[in-house]
Amino acid sequence: MRSSGAQQAAEALTCGEAQRAGRGATCLATPEGAWKIASSLNYRHLDGTVVAVVQDAESGDVLMVAHMDFVAVILTLTTGMAHYYSTTRRRIWLKGETSGHYQIVEEFRSDCDGDAVLLRVRQTGPACHLGSRSCFSSPNSTVLRVTRR
Repeated sequence: MRSSGAQQAAEALTCGEAQRAGRGATCLATPEGAWKIASSLNYRHLDGTVVAVVQDAESGDVLMVAHMDFVAVILTLTTGMAHYYSTTRRRIWLKGETSGHYQIVEEFRSDCDGDAVLLRVRQTGPACHLGSRSCFSSPNSTVLRVTRR
């Protein structure tokens, strides 16, 4: 574990604190359960991460793709709020920490290989840092569709 990540884990909002702050987060796992789940994953991607696909829990739309390290997984599972690992800034971040556009996690799933996870979330505000609801609907996104005759 990185020392900054361990420090952030120790300082993280508990589920109760997040609920009192009006964010509506609910714990997905106890600390022991979160440790067991995080330990079962295969952190084989960039900087020892798993890929996180983030989906709107209500509509099913894919909102974004990010990376999570061991500590980000623990923080997400124990606070109910999405935390990621920035491979460019090399630090853990709480989605919404600067924008206020939090992601409340309603479901956490791992894939068959344990090297990717799916987060189904309630998104507050836009998910994309460019201001779009989804990173896949921003002005910079490329969309190609198959036309059938």
